[in-house]
Amino acid sequence: IKFLKSQGGIFGSPSQANNFITAASEGDYEEVKALLDFGNIDVNQGDYDKRTALHLAAGEGHAKVVELLCHEGRASVNVQDRWGNRPLDDAYQASAKDCIKILQDFGAEGNAESPHDSFDNQEALFDLMHQYGKIRKNGQLTMDWHDAKDLLEAIGEKPTDACVKKLFEVADVDNDGIINAKEFIANSDTFLAGRPASIILVVGGPGSGKGVLSSRLVKECGLVHLSSGDLLRDEVARGTALGKQVDEIMKRGELVSSAIIVTLIQKHMKDHPGKRILLDGFPRSQENAQDLVTLCGKPELALHLNCDDTILLERIMHRAASASDEDSRSDDNFHTALQRIRAYHKYQTVTLDFLREQHVPIVYLDGSATMDGVWSQVVAIGRMMRSAVRLPGDNKKTLN
Repeated sequence: IKFLKSQGGIFGSPSQANNFITAASEGDYEEVKALLDFGNIDVNQGDYDKRTALHLAAGEGHAKVVELLCHEGRASVNVQDRWGNRPLDDAYQASAKDCIKILQDFGAEGNAESPHDSFDNQEALFDLMHQYGKIRKNGQLTMDWHDAKDLLEAIGEKPTDACVKKLFEVADVDNDGIINAKEFIANSDTFLAGRPASIILVVGGPGSGKGVLSSRLVKECGLVHLSSGDLLRDEVARGTALGKQVDEIMKRGELVSSAIIVTLIQKHMKDHPGKRILLDGFPRSQENAQDLVTLCGKPELALHLNCDDTILLERIMHRAASASDEDSRSDDNFHTALQRIRAYHKYQTVTLDFLREQHVPIVYLDGSATMDGVWSQVVAIGRMMRSAVRLPGDNKKTLN
């Protein structure tokens, strides 16, 4: 290495920029240093979300890499990603005290307009605008009132043209007939009226790992998780009139009515306006799916965990055997488990067919794999799609 370097040798791999960002995110100090020393690296180049190596290292709490990037790499400590967040914002969000101190020592500033706990919320809102907005002549992603109406209809609203125009006037601060990303995010409460930005479904049989996958998505991706089963069990635990009714239904292994579930989901969704909601265990019937689309809008995506019935039954019985008295579930027994699996198969096909008719993308995952195996499948899809989700017209221009 020393000899090649003395002769002017450098890395020639066309993927070194991606390797550099990935290594920083994973905390691989040696690879980051090697690429800084021998590669042709722009340390401030970002990924598809304009997040630099410093953003990612700070967000994962890799203090040694953060110091290397600031000291030897001379990284810009105040570079902004597409949401306007800076590396210090990511460090605060991760509660990475060492990274925060290093960044501040190098003159980093936080973004006063972007609170640290709002990052995931901004991402969901920006993606929503990306879905319904357009890149116009000025090169910016913007919406006119027609685009705003399409968005409102997609999330279950039925606004008149006059109503949309009034809402639009509030957000269009400069009265130029369009709103940009900053104006949309600042006025998201006006447009969404307490609704989530988008809904992702996790579908699969009982014991397929929906809850485990959902918990990982919450931790890694900042989604808000609502489990229809947990909402129902909470009603049972609190002994409400609805809970007593639900308890009898669940003990029989039957499906709770769509009206009850949708009412509960709507009630809890209002606690998370403008965010990306992960719905686990719903819809369980075609009626559920129809009610969801009618009242809450079309889901953004459905993740379907395929799993053999034998494995489902083994997992349920293992969960029942290993659960403490506090964590035990009345429906975790052999007879009820069989009933639940049969009920799932009864409605699975028509539910998925309805989602396909609504053009909801369905991603099939091998639910028989281990927890880490299922997560690896999700991550592999994300890696493959990185370059495909760049903003249209994004030629390294900064969106205001």
